[in-house]
Amino acid sequence: MDAPEDADLHLQRASADLLNEFSSSLPRFLWLSPKVGQQSDGEQGCSARKYVKERGTEQLIKLLEPFQEWPQLLDPHLSHFIPLLNSAFLDYLSNHSGHYLRSQRRPTIGIIPLPRGICKVLYTLCKIRGEKVICRFLSNEPKWLDPMLDSFQAWNQIGTPTQEDLTNSHGSMIWEERYIVLLWLSHLMLTPFDLISISSTGPEDFVVEDIELPPETPDIARRVIQICTRHMSLASRERDAATRLLVRLTLRPDMRDICLLDSLLQWALLLLLPQPAASERNPLYYYIGILSYLSGVIASADNSIITPFLVEIFDKIQTITAEETSVSHEIFASALARKLIIKILRSITLQALLADSSASPSNLFSLLDNVLEDVIDQLLIFLGDKDTPVRFAASKALSVIAAKLDPSLAARITEAVIDGLEEDVFWEDIKGGSRVYSQDNIGLSTLRRNLTAVNPLRWQGLVLTLSHLIYRRSPPVEQLAEILKALMIALRFEQRSSIGASVGTSVRDAACFGMWALARRYTTKELLSVNASRIHPTSNPGDGGSVLQIISNAVLLAATLDPSGNIRRGASAALQEMIGRHPDMIREGIPLVQTVDYHAVALRSKALLEVAIGASRVDESYRCLIVDGLLDWRGIGSADSRSRRFAATAIGRLCTTHSAAYMETILGQVQAMLKSLHPRQVEERHGLLLSLAAIVDESRRKWRVENGPNSTDLQSFSGLWDIFSFVCPLADNELTSTALRPHLTSEAACALISALSLATSENMSMTGSVQRPSTESLKSCLNILDLSLLRPEDISIKVSSKAAGDIFQVLDLEQKREIIEDWAGTLKRDQEMGQLRNSNMCLGRIAAMGLVFRHFLASEAPEISRVREDIINALLRQTDPGNEIEARVAAISSLSCGPLTCNRMTIEIARCLESSLVDYSIDRRGDIGSLARLEAISAAGVALSHNLFSPELRQSILGRLCCLAVEKLDKVRFRAWKCLQGNWKFFSAEKPVIYSILDVNSTSTPLYFEQMLSLYPNIVYRLSLLEGYVSASGAGSDALLQASRSALVSFVERFSVPQLIGFCKCLNNTICTNIERSVDRVVVPTLVVYGFLFDAGVFERVQEQGDCWSELFALAQRSQYKSTNIHKLEAAVKLYTGLAQMPAVQRKVTSKLCSMLLHPYPIIRNAAADGLFMLTELEYLRELNWSDSPKKLKSDVQNIRNRLEGDGLIIRTSHSNDHEEALKPARTSVIIHLLFLHFLQTSPLTSSRSDTFPPTSPTVRVSVVVCADTPRNTPPSGSMVPPTSNWLIPDREAEGAAMGIMQASSACRPRC
Repeated sequence: MDAPEDADLHLQRASADLLNEFSSSLPRFLWLSPKVGQQSDGEQGCSARKYVKERGTEQLIKLLEPFQEWPQLLDPHLSHFIPLLNSAFLDYLSNHSGHYLRSQRRPTIGIIPLPRGICKVLYTLCKIRGEKVICRFLSNEPKWLDPMLDSFQAWNQIGTPTQEDLTNSHGSMIWEERYIVLLWLSHLMLTPFDLISISSTGPEDFVVEDIELPPETPDIARRVIQICTRHMSLASRERDAATRLLVRLTLRPDMRDICLLDSLLQWALLLLLPQPAASERNPLYYYIGILSYLSGVIASADNSIITPFLVEIFDKIQTITAEETSVSHEIFASALARKLIIKILRSITLQALLADSSASPSNLFSLLDNVLEDVIDQLLIFLGDKDTPVRFAASKALSVIAAKLDPSLAARITEAVIDGLEEDVFWEDIKGGSRVYSQDNIGLSTLRRNLTAVNPLRWQGLVLTLSHLIYRRSPPVEQLAEILKALMIALRFEQRSSIGASVGTSVRDAACFGMWALARRYTTKELLSVNASRIHPTSNPGDGGSVLQIISNAVLLAATLDPSGNIRRGASAALQEMIGRHPDMIREGIPLVQTVDYHAVALRSKALLEVAIGASRVDESYRCLIVDGLLDWRGIGSADSRSRRFAATAIGRLCTTHSAAYMETILGQVQAMLKSLHPRQVEERHGLLLSLAAIVDESRRKWRVENGPNSTDLQSFSGLWDIFSFVCPLADNELTSTALRPHLTSEAACALISALSLATSENMSMTGSVQRPSTESLKSCLNILDLSLLRPEDISIKVSSKAAGDIFQVLDLEQKREIIEDWAGTLKRDQEMGQLRNSNMCLGRIAAMGLVFRHFLASEAPEISRVREDIINALLRQTDPGNEIEARVAAISSLSCGPLTCNRMTIEIARCLESSLVDYSIDRRGDIGSLARLEAISAAGVALSHNLFSPELRQSILGRLCCLAVEKLDKVRFRAWKCLQGNWKFFSAEKPVIYSILDVNSTSTPLYFEQMLSLYPNIVYRLSLLEGYVSASGAGSDALLQASRSALVSFVERFSVPQLIGFCKCLNNTICTNIERSVDRVVVPTLVVYGFLFDAGVFERVQEQGDCWSELFALAQRSQYKSTNIHKLEAAVKLYTGLAQMPAVQRKVTSKLCSMLLHPYPIIRNAAADGLFMLTELEYLRELNWSDSPKKLKSDVQNIRNRLEGDGLIIRTSHSNDHEEALKPARTSVIIHLLFLHFLQTSPLTSSRSDTFPPTSPTVRVSVVVCADTPRNTPPSGSMVPPTSNWLIPDREAEGAAMGIMQASSACRPRC
């Protein structure tokens, strides 16, 4: 497990910018008119705001949130920030307090009162730096006590806050406000003046229910008591602030003089009594508030003040802990309540000890005798609590109490804690493994502790208590041996839960704290006085000459090898303290602490592969220590498979950097451990086999440097071939049974087989000798390999297929042929029987066949050629569309790494790649064909790099790659671009790649799409490019739509009119081609893109191209004919809405939209109605409910048709005057808005019989409003427009517009 990456260094670098931005934003946030040249701090000339933006508040909070990782960075600036907030709040309190209630009556979204914003910022500061630090900067002037109380009661509506108040940003005070104001009131309670002198009314003017207060209680005290009692039952932070305020009020001298302390303590103790059965039960948080108040009073009061109440409070707490009542059940169900009970017991004990030392009355001596023993017993019990905060509180309480006791009594507490660590500990024989309960009959050296039965939660509490005791230096030096023994055991503590997760992390963390405290609190002389022979850890961490060296060795192991990042860091800090405070006592201390750095051990991989190996180079003893640790549970026995792989790699590197004899020793040790394993010790077997593989691999790398292996290496590795026959034979069920996690065993076994095969092959190539493994060893390895290739896991497929490719180097030709024939025959039979359709058991063999292809290239003999053909045919069969996608992907990958890498191309492989590039298979998982496309792109890249395609085929493949490089899936787009980038020479040898693509996100930018559109002029790839582009522009994510559409519009706008017409024809061809293929995935986004381009006004220059738009209209009708695809129908309606702007097809499109008003789908009827309304502005369309049934709407639709055919209809052009400024493109220079005042009723708009008005048509009165550069005040000659019309367009454009109106009945919305 890796620790999170260090953020403190980044925070330290960014803190200056964050603080500067906060400092500059805060005055503007608080004040309306800050003074020029100085900071706004509430002085004259600066007026606080009444309201602030909620978003501005959140921005300030976001600037502060990062400092939670390093709160001390705020300390120099708190004296500037908090007074600003303080003065603005008080200014609002003085001048604008009434506006708070107005904001509740007339709330505005996003606007909050200034106090709310200030309190949110102050709460964030309290959360980061602590309320005690922040409160010191708040104003403590007594004059604000009464106004703040008044405002609190008015703003909070005096009553108990409801759940609506807690969440409503416009209601009464939210919890952050109440929390901060209550904290501020508690700070103001430190005023030295009597409250009676501050109160504005008499003591009888305010009555507090349920509490019998002294008659002399001033009004301010009564109001504060009522506020506190109402907020002490809340579940949020106001409860803590209310308790703190009540404690401050109770302990004031003037309040003690009127016996207010007596009254409130009696009230609190009375509430802890069992309630009658018929009465209403108090909520849990009410009891928590009472306990918090008692804890605060006992901890804060002077001993002379609280002493008379100690006996009664202690008895009450004892009653709660001992008796079975409803109140005790309610309290003990909460970890927070139990924690408060511990605090109360600790405070009572400390007060009793203080009273005893100051010669208190005689009754306290008996109290101390009773309290001390009972409290310590209860705290020892609480050390095993299920909740961590309770255990923390109990351990701290024990250490604080022990620090106040005599050394002899403190030693007894330490002894009790150490004895607790011996409970439920079994002892087992190292050799036999049998459990025993004592050491009487077996020597100590043959025993080891078995901690499987101990409670890890109790162990954490006990070890944490020991650490706290050491931190306060309570244990005497004589007990250090037993303490060190316990801490070193705890530093190695590990348990696994029922699901295999580690549950010993907290124990080791507490032990790190203990080691750190030990180094700080005890001198070198005291630690050296400990007899090292009395320390017996579970496994000796190393050979050390002193106690300090033994401790450092144990801490070094934890700092470099522990699975938890927090423990590695904690152990690193302890090691640094050990070396720094006890100089010259640890071997090579300075180099060691520089290597085992606090930041370097954060990542597990770095700690194992760099820090541990670096520490081993510091001293020989550290190398032996770390290797032994890697062979233990921290390394090859780790619960995390990644950690075991890192540990195995570290073992290989450490062994090969030393002598051959040492490596021989480690190999023997690993094989002995393998031989002693039980079948269910899968993790240990996995780690040990990987270690052997790593040693062999690292030795091979060493051979390359030393120009050959030595005889010791060869002898050692030749014996490893027999490991699966004699040392660690693997049964078939260990590679097939799910309960034994066979993927781990197969991975490790295949890794070792691969390493041995490569080592044997390199040995033969370097030395010229032929030393193949024995037949029996090969048989065992091939059996393991065959079973591993049937595993469906990714890691098993990867490692086993690689092992198959490597072991072929040590097989003879006949063995290779037999294996290939078996694999190919099995795959063919399984495919014919349909056994591969729902199984991934073939993937390993498919992957292996590609990797072994290279072993059949040395000869062109017929039998070798036949083997190559068998491999290619077997792989091609797996690419059949009837197979599962996993098999197809594996086959394409094998073709890529096998035949294509070896420069072998056939027409069948080329066709397979071509079909795989257009694989858009879909199942319940989604576009699973993208997996095949990704692999096909990689395979095509290999073939292109080796120039294996013919020119015609290369052109087709590049076209498909262009399509994929602009499609909607990010991964496919990026992979296709990388392939195109490497083969850009085939597009343009002179034009280089302009825009460099660094990652997947770079393929979702306008610059990328503009670069891809630069291929559009190439006619060969144009249609393919557009086919892919429409999927990104019509069906991609929001960000992809924006980027691709922006690039498309910019690109098309640069077209000339002929080029734009050609572009439209290309899109039409795309639609036509894919309609014939029934490929909706291209047709639908193309229709969507067309609709977008119409909305963008791209086609304004080619409105008169009737043939193009008629073809598009026919294609759109054809695409949606009898379709049930909602997306296609919606895209068609959107297209019709834009297409109606074209004069040549306007009447037909309008008629089509009218017919779609009776479509069976309500969503299509709504879309058609919206489109018609945009075209006609017919209000009647908005009045109808288009969710009604078509039968119900039939008469209404007929009415709409009649209106469209009627006289005086207003037809809109593409942009109405109401939205002209918003919709007008920047390039448009002329916009014509024609208003028809009268139509000939005998020539309906929906008629399609004639394209011209009848000759007898009367004059059509037209009012034309045009924006142009050259005005003209007379209509064009020959037009039928009355001479009173106002023309403001050039001659040619005016004549064209007028003639269009006169000649075409369908041109009801002519445009230039």
